[in-house]
Amino acid sequence: MARIAPLGITLLLLLATCFFGFETRSKVQDLDNQLGQLGIQLNSSKQAVAKAQADLKGAQDDAAKAKADADSAKSQLATVQSNLDAANKQVADDKTSIADLTAKLAKSGTNQGPAPVVQNGPSQADMDKLTAQLKDETAQIAELNQVKDTLNTKAQDAESRANDLQKDVDRYKSHTVRNGLEGEVLAVNQGWNFVVLSIGDHQGAVTNAEMILKRGDSQIGKVRITSVEPSTSVADIIPGTLSRGVRVQPGDRVIFPGG
Repeated sequence: MARIAPLGITLLLLLATCFFGFETRSKVQDLDNQLGQLGIQLNSSKQAVAKAQADLKGAQDDAAKAKADADSAKSQLATVQSNLDAANKQVADDKTSIADLTAKLAKSGTNQGPAPVVQNGPSQADMDKLTAQLKDETAQIAELNQVKDTLNTKAQDAESRANDLQKDVDRYKSHTVRNGLEGEVLAVNQGWNFVVLSIGDHQGAVTNAEMILKRGDSQIGKVRITSVEPSTSVADIIPGTLSRGVRVQPGDRVIFPGG
């Protein structure tokens, strides 16, 4: 009987070892599956970041084009305004000339017939020619005013669009992580060289932000956020920043010092 008790205990220990080994293996498999899913998410996030960068470049190009269109419209508008001013001045001069001719014709008494009667003086033909010229110039002014209104609207629309696009670009560029943001490492994938952090969009994490890895009071490396979810984020371990012989572990802290 004395031998049976130790044997029973041994069997119980073996069973317990097998049970805990099975549980541990199951947890490891679950963790591997989770890390595999995170790897897939990481690839997707990297693609999203690349697309966002391409979108930013496109927005910058669109803003530059819109500004160039606005500048071109303003330049054309300035030319039209200059032509319009010249035409208005010519009309004013012609009106003055017509008034002078009318006064001279009235004084000479030749304004009653089409033919000139005063030698070397103004004639009705001169008046008719000047009146026709004034009519053409008035039509030209009306046309220039229409072109001016069209160009003015075009310039305003282009400038407004350029300003809106520039605001989008500035908003993207100014989307930076707040100083002093802290979190911790939830999981590590050594093979893919990335970590899952406890901070997300709700806490102020943003993509491309670099954060310091700390263990206790010591800095052990740096990470760069590549994907942000509401309450978590994924970050790459920046190559060459880890202290020699150190491996990132769950529970390590991350901090964004700013500045």
